[in-house]
Amino acid sequence: MKKILLLTIIILTIIIIIILYPKNNQEKIIYNNKTDIEINVKYPLYKYKKLNKQINTIINYYLKDNIDNYYFLYINYKEYKYKDYISLVFNISYFTGGAHPNYEIKTINYNIKNNNFITITNLINKDKNILNKLSTYSRKYFNNNSLFKEKIVHDMMLEGTTGAKENYQRFNLSNDGLIIYFERYQIAPYYYGDYSITIPYQYLELTI
Repeated sequence: MKKILLLTIIILTIIIIIILYPKNNQEKIIYNNKTDIEINVKYPLYKYKKLNKQINTIINYYLKDNIDNYYFLYINYKEYKYKDYISLVFNISYFTGGAHPNYEIKTINYNIKNNNFITITNLINKDKNILNKLSTYSRKYFNNNSLFKEKIVHDMMLEGTTGAKENYQRFNLSNDGLIIYFERYQIAPYYYGDYSITIPYQYLELTI
């Protein structure tokens, strides 16, 4: 009787752990055989409800009511950890017809200690000059790349790296520095792809 009771307790404990502490990531693959739509979505799950809710908001935006519009939808992610932050980047590609697929980048930066998110607005509040620093560093970085020497491309790069808040809203916190993401068309033509650069915290004089 005691063995049965002990076994029951162990099983219940495992179930509770699985519910409260889900796997660190989950891969969801959906195939629609009737229309040959391929959906491959991978995203992480955590024990932090607020973070999971934000992740689901991003994922559901692309899944809900849009499935029949896709030829394909791929979502993958990468995780960075820095101090008390979980920092995520989602790479999203989908095709609904037209000249080429669409590519988008979404980021989340979550502080597990205070249960809050950090955005570019928070960084600006810490340092009113940070957009100028981001712009200066980005332009110097891309000016050293021969691919950006052509006038049309160079002009796009200058426009996409101005000190506008919108140009730096996609970022991650990493141990190596602040990672900034530039989507396609932001700093160069579509076929150049997207870019990311890592800016040291020391250069930004930023403490997070």
